[in-house]
Amino acid sequence: MRDMQKNDLKDPVDLIDRMKPMEAKRNKADVWAELEKIMDEPRATKVRSMNFSTWSVAASIAIVVTLSLLATARFYTITINCKAGSQKTTTLPDGSSVVLNSASSLSYHPFWWSFDKKAELNGEAFFEGEHAKNFTITSDKAETTVLGTSFNIFARDNDYSVTCLTGKVKVLAHTTKEEVIITPNQMVSLNNSGKLTPNLNVDAQLAREWTNNQFIFTQIPLKNVLSEVSRRYGISIEGIENLNQPYTGSFVKQEHIEDVLAIICKPFSLDYKKLPSGGFVIEQAP
Repeated sequence: MRDMQKNDLKDPVDLIDRMKPMEAKRNKADVWAELEKIMDEPRATKVRSMNFSTWSVAASIAIVVTLSLLATARFYTITINCKAGSQKTTTLPDGSSVVLNSASSLSYHPFWWSFDKKAELNGEAFFEGEHAKNFTITSDKAETTVLGTSFNIFARDNDYSVTCLTGKVKVLAHTTKEEVIITPNQMVSLNNSGKLTPNLNVDAQLAREWTNNQFIFTQIPLKNVLSEVSRRYGISIEGIENLNQPYTGSFVKQEHIEDVLAIICKPFSLDYKKLPSGGFVIEQAP
């Protein structure tokens, strides 16, 4: 026997041949069970590997989608534009109303409003209603934080003023970081040096009369008066750059701009001429 074993070890092929009859004695069920066991082992390992990879990809996708939604909520912006010659009323997420004057715009982030109640104004607008706390209106020169219920903001080019009708508002100058709080029948304006100048005794109702198609000016440079008329009618007016004379007056918006130009120009011995483009040019009367 030992001799046979030695010979078997020396000749592995012969050993395999000798074992074939023994393997053949196993029944078919045993053979298939053994084969299935061998086949299942690598398959189980592969499935576990694929599941881990799938979960990793799914988690990565979920993170990307979440970040994308947050970015959309943070930066998605609604902009309301009011074209020249018109007015537009809109409602903010806190339920308050805003009336935009001609050639004005208001922008805000609706999905981010709960975290940052802020709107950006370019032009003129009248705000009214139960505003949310910490609601702020920004512009290039200053910002106004709502502490009350109704107020008017004028923010065009280098001019900035806020008039409080009810409640109170806080105005912050961007350049000087100066703050002023005003209450009903008070206004504050920004001067050329960036400082806030309060006026503690005004008729605040006059600041909103533009919403009723009224023009009201008190010691306003004539060029600014004509610029406002140009915006409210949506018609260009040229030749006004050097008209710095102070103008005080009030009148209702007429159907035809010529009627308004006659009211403004006559006291200053000025004339107006219609251009082929449909606009007007202001000239010295002959």
